[in-house]
Amino acid sequence: MRQLVVLVGVSGSGKTTFRLQHPEWVVVSKDVIRRTVFHRDYDPVFEDSVEGIFASTLIETIESEAEVVCVDNTNLTVDERRRLIEVGALAGRETVAYVMRLLSVDELYERKKRQLEGLAEAFPDLIVSGFERERFEVFYRLYEPPLESEGFDRIVGDVVPVAPRRQRIQRDRVKRVRPRSEIDIASLDPLPLFAP
Repeated sequence: MRQLVVLVGVSGSGKTTFRLQHPEWVVVSKDVIRRTVFHRDYDPVFEDSVEGIFASTLIETIESEAEVVCVDNTNLTVDERRRLIEVGALAGRETVAYVMRLLSVDELYERKKRQLEGLAEAFPDLIVSGFERERFEVFYRLYEPPLESEGFDRIVGDVVPVAPRRQRIQRDRVKRVRPRSEIDIASLDPLPLFAP
């Protein structure tokens, strides 16, 4: 049966690392939209547009023939997940939550800081605004563990993703980083709004 995979976890908990272990999944992610469309990690000025693009992209992909559509966002609250569960049910997809292991706020915050530093280093043209500790703690406290009563067909809890080897990350970074001045924008074909 076709699936809608909903990743659940605080920033830094390994959601993206986990989904990268499944390259066959079609991924819908607000982070990907922020970075590819708006060339920034996060900026509240653009969030309404990010939400609109995300909703349109999700509808497009959920109706596709893709075996697995994955939503790689934090999906921390029952309200956030309710909409995804409804969309999955309407599309006739089994809705599965993969819940990342909840670590201490200190450990997750340090991971998030390292992620943002790595992102800024790998993509110098990307605007990386950082993540203040107070804001991070607010998100951490918002977390509501998913329950089957929400409507998930299945919940896989306490997921611990396997981190890729550092050598591979560096090689991937070299492949991806290209100064904008070297890109001929006119020669590019339009891209779909979702990442296969």
